[in-house]
Amino acid sequence: MGISSGRIIDNAGRKALAIGVEDFERLIGSYVYVDKSLLARELIDRREFGATLFCRPRRFGKSLAMRMLQCYFEAPVEGASVPIPDRSALFDGLAIMQAGERYTREQGAHPVVYLNLGGAHGMTWEEVSSSIASYMAGECKRHDYLLDSGVLDEGEKARLSCMKDGRFEPIELKTSLAWLSGLLARHHGAGTVILIDEYDAPVTEGHLRGFRDEAVTFYRSWLTDALKGTTSLYTAVLTGVQRVSRESIFSGLNNIEVDTALNHRFSEAFGFTEEEAAELATYLGRDGSLDEMRDWYDGYVFGGERVYNPWSLLSYLAEGGVAQPYWGNTSSNAVVHDLFRQAEGVTREELEALAAGGAVSEPIDLATVFDMIGVDPQAIWSQLYLAGYLTTGDTAEPNNVFLERELRVPNREVGLLYRQEFAERSLTVAGNRASLTALHRALKAGDAPALEAALRRILLDSPSALDLVRENSYHMLLVGLLYYVYGYRFPLSNREAGDGRADVVLVPERENLGRLPGLAVEVKWGRGLDDAGLAALAEAALAQAESRSYADALPEGPRLAWGVAFSGKQAAARCR
Repeated sequence: MGISSGRIIDNAGRKALAIGVEDFERLIGSYVYVDKSLLARELIDRREFGATLFCRPRRFGKSLAMRMLQCYFEAPVEGASVPIPDRSALFDGLAIMQAGERYTREQGAHPVVYLNLGGAHGMTWEEVSSSIASYMAGECKRHDYLLDSGVLDEGEKARLSCMKDGRFEPIELKTSLAWLSGLLARHHGAGTVILIDEYDAPVTEGHLRGFRDEAVTFYRSWLTDALKGTTSLYTAVLTGVQRVSRESIFSGLNNIEVDTALNHRFSEAFGFTEEEAAELATYLGRDGSLDEMRDWYDGYVFGGERVYNPWSLLSYLAEGGVAQPYWGNTSSNAVVHDLFRQAEGVTREELEALAAGGAVSEPIDLATVFDMIGVDPQAIWSQLYLAGYLTTGDTAEPNNVFLERELRVPNREVGLLYRQEFAERSLTVAGNRASLTALHRALKAGDAPALEAALRRILLDSPSALDLVRENSYHMLLVGLLYYVYGYRFPLSNREAGDGRADVVLVPERENLGRLPGLAVEVKWGRGLDDAGLAALAEAALAQAESRSYADALPEGPRLAWGVAFSGKQAAARCR
C-alpha cells in the first residue's frame, strides 16, 4: 500500500531508498521520494525568463529533478519507434497536482528535448563534440515520429534522418538544438521544453584538457540560438556545478535566469530541508539519529534555507545509520583537486584554517571564468563554493561580487574531504605511506624512539635541506605530515594553549575522546647540532610544553606532551 506523509511519498510502501536512481518514473513507483514537484510550478511562473540555469554541487538531486520535469511536461506520443507514454499518473498525490489548474494544464502538454552532457568527455574537442553529436542523435531518434509529420517538408525530413543516424556537418551540429526544437514546436503546436543536465561538463573538460576556447565558441552558437526568445521555446532548464560566465557563453542571451546557492527563489528545490530530513528520518524510524545527521550532512545554506546533502543523507539512512563520508566517494572533482594542489602561501593557510573548523571572509564571484583559476587567487573561493566545499549564511545581494562573506566548511563530511585533499600533500612530503603511518602510530603511542626514526627517515628521503633553514620550516613540515592522523581532527597550528601557544595540537574526534590521547607538540630547531645537542633541545622543547601547560587546552582524558627538535636532516623527540 502506498504511503504519503507530507513531503514523503512511498507508493510501493517498502521504505526503500534509491541511491543514485535518476529515473523519476522508476523511483516514484518503487522507492521513497521526497516531493520536489513544485519546481515545475516555479518554472511555469518564471517562464518569461525563457531559460533558467541552476548551479548546485554534484549529487544534490539535479538529474532527478530534470527527469521529473521531463515526465511532467512531455506530451505523450504513440507513433514513435519508442513510444512516449502518458505519465500523468506518476504525479498522483504529489504537490504539483494541488497547485491549481494554471499548472496542471501544462502536464503532458509540450515536446521535450532532454540531454545529459555529463558523459561528454575526451582528450580533444573533436572527441567531446562527437559525444554531443551522439546525444543529439539520440534525441532525434527518440523523436523520429517527426519523419511522418505533415508539417515538415522533405528537406527537413532528410536532414532529421541523417541526424538521427549521427551524421552531422559541423555547422549542422551548431544549429541542431534550435532546429530540432523548432520542428517539435511546429508538429505539436506547443512550445518546446529544453532540458540540459550537466551543461558545464564539456567546458570543464575543455579547461582541464586545453580546449576551453573551442568548447565556449561552440556553446555560444549552440545554446544561444536555441535559448534566446523564440516562438518555439516554452521554457528551458540547464543544470551544472559551474556557472560559466555570461560573457563567455551566454553573451547573446538576455532571457536567462541564473540561480546559484546564493539566490533565494529556488532555495528548497535541491537538497533536503531540515523539515524534509526530519520527516524522512521519522518515517524510517530513525528519529534518534537527527543530531548525528546534522553533524555529518547538514550545514549548507541555499538562499537562506538550511540544506542537507541528499546523497549522503539517503546513503546514511540506507546503511542503517552508519556515519561516514559518502558524497566524496561518488566521483572525482578534478577542478577542486587542482585548486587544493596548487594552493600556496596565504591561500593554503586559509584552507588549513577552514579544515580545522574556522572560517574565512572573502568575496565570491560566481560568474566563473575558468582561465582565471591559477591567475586570480580569489577564484578559488568561488570554485569551492560552487562545488559544495564551502557554504555561507551571508546570502544577501547575491550578485554583489565585492561583498565579503563568511565562508566555512558545511559539515563534518566535507571537513574530512578537506583533510583527504591535504593528506595527499602529507604523502608527498613523507615519500611513502609506510613512513607516514609509522610516524602517526608513534605519535599516538608516545613512542619517542619510533617517532625519531620515522622523522629521520622522512627527512632523509624527502625535503630538501635548502628548504629547512629555520624553525618555522620544520614546524610547517610537521604540520603537513599530520594533516590526516586517523581518529583525530585537523591539526591546529600556533593555537593558544595553557600559558602560551602550542606549535601543534591534535584533538581526537568526538567519538574517540577518552580513548585516544590528546597531543600537544612543541617544535625547536638548532643549526649544526650533534646528537647530544639535539637530544638536549628536544628535552627543552618538552620542558616548555609542560611548564606552559599546553596539554591543559586538550579535552579531558589521556594526554601526551611532545618535544621535537630538528637540525639539518636529523631529529630527536621526547614525550611524557
